[in-house]
Amino acid sequence: MKGWKLAYEPREWQTVALERWKENDAGIVQVVTGGGKTVFAQLCMLDFFSSESNGQVLIVVPTVSLLDQWCLALQDELNVSLRQIGLLSGQERPTGDEPVIIAVINSARRFSSTFAKGRPVFLIVDECHKAGSPANARAMEGEFAATLGLSATPEREYDEGFSALVAPKLGPIIYEYTYKDAARDGVISPFSLTNVHVDMLPDEEDQYQRLSKSIARSLRKGNAGEGQEDRLKWLLQQRAAVSANATMRIPVAIKLVEAHRGERAVIFHERILAANTILASLLKRGHRATIYHAEIGPDVRRDNLRLFRKGHFDVLVCCRALDEGMNVPEASLGVVASSTASQRQRIQRLGRILRRAKGKDSATIYTLFSTDEEKKRLKTEAKNLEGITTVTWQKGRVRADA
Repeated sequence: MKGWKLAYEPREWQTVALERWKENDAGIVQVVTGGGKTVFAQLCMLDFFSSESNGQVLIVVPTVSLLDQWCLALQDELNVSLRQIGLLSGQERPTGDEPVIIAVINSARRFSSTFAKGRPVFLIVDECHKAGSPANARAMEGEFAATLGLSATPEREYDEGFSALVAPKLGPIIYEYTYKDAARDGVISPFSLTNVHVDMLPDEEDQYQRLSKSIARSLRKGNAGEGQEDRLKWLLQQRAAVSANATMRIPVAIKLVEAHRGERAVIFHERILAANTILASLLKRGHRATIYHAEIGPDVRRDNLRLFRKGHFDVLVCCRALDEGMNVPEASLGVVASSTASQRQRIQRLGRILRRAKGKDSATIYTLFSTDEEKKRLKTEAKNLEGITTVTWQKGRVRADA
């Protein structure tokens, strides 16, 4: 496409993976978050348009945050003009004639089968594990001249959707690039992990223990009794919510950012209400902070992200909905104030902070935890990261007058 040019020299792994992809114009690349999979996809786009000048690219993403990220990346990294990009979501509609259309997967379900007609179309599915449900797989319907899947973790955690639905449409995994590869090549920043124990308040601890006892009783009953499985799921969700919403996570997270004042920081939380509370406290303390979550309009959302990346804000507070798609390599400090049990979510959040950037020598990530279940997961992670980074443990304390 005339005027398009990649802003970066391809990394060695991207060059090798591109040659593998070109063999069949299809396949999935499994690349650690921060390893450069979006740039790799842009290389594939350039190759596609070199032979299909009248072609189109359909990029399917799971969330509006990833739609935002692709929109900015194509402009900043590939010199694509905004008028050449069509956006399809619950808030925006393309004309359909743009060379590139970025579609949130919920909207793409009703769009892709009619879109892929009349001209060569290159289908890119980012975070392609999300397309492994029967409903989301409809976003991959149609006849495509080329396909590409991107994900740090393409295999799904709880079903066979990858082998049954994703790989047959996009192709097999043709290249894998791991944390160890990225650390060896200097693609991700050197980093340290600190896991911080945060006490629950007495009433929160009491509620957590009562739910744990109910869960134990439900497990002993097995699947006996109508609705027992649904009740167990509900109890687990309620217990996880008690931990995620533990009151002291907020002041401890703020204290950690205060200890690193002046560094570019991202705070992750599970709840928008808590994120808003954190933002208000940071602003009161004189931090240049902003927020990014799904309830903010698309223009403001993208502006907040761009202004953080350009240095107008030092702290970005965000929620779980933004785990997939937020590119903030300038951040050197990450505070995971609350999280779920998902290993995929954990990989995504680490990757947000580990990306390389000019003037960034290293990264620091704090993870707050309140329960034995969380501690077990973090201990397993620490063992898996031996030889890659150091992991330390500490107690989160906040003065009564803080």
